[in-house]
Amino acid sequence: MYRSSFKPLLLAAALSTLAGCSMTGGDGMFRDRGNDYLDAAEIDPMQMPEQVDEQTTEELYVIPPLAANNPDSETITQVDEYAVPRPLPLGAAAFGEHVKIQKLSDRRWILAGLPPSEIWPKVRHFLSSNGLRVVYTDAVNGVIETGWLQFKASTETKDRYRIQMEQGVQPDSTEIHILHLSVPAEMSGDGQVNWPKRSINQEREAWLVDELAAYLASLGNTGGAASLLAQTIGGDAKVSLTEVEQEPILAMSLSLTRAWATIGHAVTQEGMVRYGENANNAVYYFAVGKPPAAEEEGGFFSNLLGFGDDEQQQGSALAQDELPAQPPFSIDELLANLPLDEPEVRELFVNLSPGADAQRLQDLPGYLLVISGNSNNLQVRVRDPYGMKLPKATAQELLKLVRRNLI
Repeated sequence: MYRSSFKPLLLAAALSTLAGCSMTGGDGMFRDRGNDYLDAAEIDPMQMPEQVDEQTTEELYVIPPLAANNPDSETITQVDEYAVPRPLPLGAAAFGEHVKIQKLSDRRWILAGLPPSEIWPKVRHFLSSNGLRVVYTDAVNGVIETGWLQFKASTETKDRYRIQMEQGVQPDSTEIHILHLSVPAEMSGDGQVNWPKRSINQEREAWLVDELAAYLASLGNTGGAASLLAQTIGGDAKVSLTEVEQEPILAMSLSLTRAWATIGHAVTQEGMVRYGENANNAVYYFAVGKPPAAEEEGGFFSNLLGFGDDEQQQGSALAQDELPAQPPFSIDELLANLPLDEPEVRELFVNLSPGADAQRLQDLPGYLLVISGNSNNLQVRVRDPYGMKLPKATAQELLKLVRRNLI
């Protein structure tokens, strides 16, 4: 009797609970408050008594006011004006291969696509595994010196190597320079020596360069161990994008010869065409546009450079026009007819004098890339073909394009 009367009570309680769930929020027992912030109203800030320090109750996350519209600045004041930039292309020269040997005049060095802190232990392992005794190391400055060794082909001399690791021109890359020294075999001691500016024997320098490059390449583009002591090798970056008087520039800690050569290579990559050069004034004349093959076939290069419809080019400050086979004027004609009466042109081209028949040339394509300053303290600017400053966004994108292809 007791059992049969208790079952209806349990059933009634269960039905009451289910009904309550459906009445409290729709999808469950509690109402979803995820979108309540959309209807929230702003309230007045808290007012503190005079005797209380207001600094202790300041906002933790202050929203700064939008800057006023300024036609001379690149400040974005409207969200709908912002264009998402295209992703960087994957064809940057320095990262196409993990390890390669670079040459400039009679100089040879190894370029590795890993930071110095990761290259340092790999070089140490190469030396130890090949029986090359190390007698001096300076991890802070990236220097390793081997002990004396003797080649079977020349028993009358003995040899020694100095390996210098430096920051590369690209981020997270390393340059490895090798110096060779040879002295008479009877010379004794492993102490400090006077290292020459150039290797005594170029062939024996090349031997170690080739062997070390082959070893690093065999390891693949992997990270692995890193040296804490070698974190500061090379100091600051050799190339950085910065501004001088609100004009974008590339600051280069390179010799003028090295900078001239690597920039000359860069302005022939990724859709850039070099029209001419003037070494006396350190100026390159180049353009950016559609190569004929990319226009006809599309495909990889079209996607890489952003050639195509307006949607593909969204976020780019560069106009991707079809390039003329040859510009209407040579670089020497451009320089002879620059508007040197313009202050921003005159201060950059200080060594030029106005030509007797100087005139304003019309409809010039392309850009001028100008290197100024002294070795290890160089500044690279990009200007329009009349030597005038470009819009900041355009100058920045062109300089980034050049920087990606430095070697």
